[in-house]
Amino acid sequence: MAPLTVFLIAVLYLQTTVSYGKIVNPCDVASVMLNLGQKKAAVSKWVCLAKFASGFNTQALSKPYPDGSHDFGLFQINDKYCRLGSADSCGVSCTDLVSDDITKSAKCALKIFQKEGFKLWPTWRDNCQAIDTSRFIVKCSLRAPSRGRLWLYHSVSSEEKGENN
Repeated sequence: MAPLTVFLIAVLYLQTTVSYGKIVNPCDVASVMLNLGQKKAAVSKWVCLAKFASGFNTQALSKPYPDGSHDFGLFQINDKYCRLGSADSCGVSCTDLVSDDITKSAKCALKIFQKEGFKLWPTWRDNCQAIDTSRFIVKCSLRAPSRGRLWLYHSVSSEEKGENN
């Protein structure tokens, strides 16, 4: 692992142990996902993932995996998706994934989802797949963006991804 990567991980780890980061509201997560083109049914699934993956903590950082990798941010995205030069990269830096502005994390998560579905996240399988996730957004006042907005992402149905829930 390059010295710069080790340094970045160490700095991020210290930040998350000293500072807990911003704990976002579930409705904020829902609103961002809705604005990125997700339908309400899909939005609740993303809110569930954020709840169980990071506890809604924007600066969450996992313990290192045996291969030395880490998961970053609200959706606990593995560093292979934010590593410079990685074929799987979302085009964001790992520090972008632990920002209090969750838009870049959400966009990256959606790119991963378009390729992999929710199966990439064990947290999803263990906590969200078999439940009605709509309960996570019942208190949110969600409105779809204005009609003239261009959608950067579309909601991919469970059937398209081969998932049951």
